[in-house]
Amino acid sequence: MKAKINGIEVNFEVSGRADAPAVMLHHPLATDLSTWDELTTALEPLYRVVRMDARGHGRSEAPEGAYAFETLAADVVGLMDHLEIGKARFLGLSMGGMVGQYLGLLHPKRIHSLCLVSTSSAVPADSAPLWEERIRTATTSGMSSLVDGAMARWLAPEALRSRPALVARLRAVIEATPPRGYVGWCHAISGLAITQRLAGIRLPTRVIVGALDPATPPQAAEAIHREIAGSDLVVMPGVSHMLHLEDPDAFHTHVLPFLARFGPAP
Repeated sequence: MKAKINGIEVNFEVSGRADAPAVMLHHPLATDLSTWDELTTALEPLYRVVRMDARGHGRSEAPEGAYAFETLAADVVGLMDHLEIGKARFLGLSMGGMVGQYLGLLHPKRIHSLCLVSTSSAVPADSAPLWEERIRTATTSGMSSLVDGAMARWLAPEALRSRPALVARLRAVIEATPPRGYVGWCHAISGLAITQRLAGIRLPTRVIVGALDPATPPQAAEAIHREIAGSDLVVMPGVSHMLHLEDPDAFHTHVLPFLARFGPAP
């Protein structure tokens, strides 16, 4: 389905129980809503599941220029408005978790709970050249040139060796990502620095990270956990950034009970 949301055309899918509480799912950089196929299947018996292709990704519109997290959070709220969802549980991974932090700060009345997965609240200033290089590479050489570097960050070494179907699945979504959408998000991510603001989040929050994640390591998750009062932290062993695909069964055991604890009962 598509709708005009916050000034752009957004692609989204709604499934599960129409009469149930809503869960909003937000995917990571250079992927699309299909990254949530496994989790959606687990959630559908209990929830109304809403997943979107983020601005600049999948089949959503990809405007040129740098994006800002205030706008990216407003995209989520705009889709909720379109679907007449007053309040939802939110789960976001990587850039999706960054959006979740902004939702907790800017739109807390619209969110029952936050599940922040494989994410960070600040990007080190000294990593600016790295992000500039990714922007340059996507612009001049295309998304396929970013695949190998992404795989090294996204999957644990064992998964890289033994899960060719998963590697192929992730390669395909990276290559399908519009370069200008990727670039727009890179600008937003490279300027992320909200750790000191997170004490303002008063929502039930669970932070989940893979023990082997080099992209958003456990220390980044710990920083978020420390700042958000009452939050809890789950470190999943043996997995990296895309832990929801490396070990979906274990991931679901950490997500479903948390979602059931807060907000209206499923």
